[in-house]
Amino acid sequence: MSVTVPGTIPAESLRAWYDDQQVDDVVLYDITAQTATSLSAMLIARRRAAGDEREREHWSARMRLVAQQQAVLNPEDRAGLIAQQQAWLDEAHVLSDQAAPQPA
Repeated sequence: MSVTVPGTIPAESLRAWYDDQQVDDVVLYDITAQTATSLSAMLIARRRAAGDEREREHWSARMRLVAQQQAVLNPEDRAGLIAQQQAWLDEAHVLSDQAAPQPA
């Protein structure tokens, strides 16, 4: 079964979408973890393109927070997985709408 995660939509709609697609919690956990990995890649690009140490530290701190959030994901908390995923999707959407960083 192939699952394509929808774009940025309200968390309650995201849950309905996953329920309609009959995505079980194990797969949802994997999708959520992959969302963290994708966001982390975007944050790494931002850190590499940072113009100064302060900006690099900002992106490093954001990367650490995503790693911490990913580490405490509860595979049995469907609502929590969806809410965290939505937050990461929203952030990725904002970052992708901004100009692509160029390495310093």
